[in-house]
Amino acid sequence: MRDLADHLFDILENSVAAGATEVIVMLGLSNKRFSYKIKDNGRGIESGDVTDPFVTSRKERKVGLGLPLLKKTAENTNGFLRISRLEGKGTLLEFETDISHIDAKPFGDLAKVFTDALRSWPDVDFEVLIEREKSKNEQVLNTKEIRETMGCSDIQHKEIQDFVYQSIDKGLKRIGINTQFGNF
Repeated sequence: MRDLADHLFDILENSVAAGATEVIVMLGLSNKRFSYKIKDNGRGIESGDVTDPFVTSRKERKVGLGLPLLKKTAENTNGFLRISRLEGKGTLLEFETDISHIDAKPFGDLAKVFTDALRSWPDVDFEVLIEREKSKNEQVLNTKEIRETMGCSDIQHKEIQDFVYQSIDKGLKRIGINTQFGNF
């Protein structure tokens, strides 16, 4: 994985593969610490160490590298990766990395992750929140609201994709993340 955006897309893919129909993502940056939390309503993680590359629920191949690589990315920068099964149904993944660390990966195009996700999984509802301050979150995407406002279920129109990209990109810039210029 080249950047944090690649990791984020991989995690979204895991959520969808686990049957999630709703995924909530919170992105934040505070004191050079970048974080994201992803909560879904999928099956939930199975028992075992999901950060072990040889523990996977995949049937077609018995190796899963996404979570082990994400854990290594976090640990290389004095960050963390926590994954927990939610009460009832779903998974919560929490990730944090120090973007000023010499081993930090670049952000990549985080806004594009979500336009790609909408194209890849048009029936999944995504909500994206930007953590502006502790306990103050700004919603920059809610596909359920977009569907209701537009009066249609198809959110793959170019105008909607452009709106989604711009909304997320502006939200990220407001907290100091400019994905065009690296981590600073």
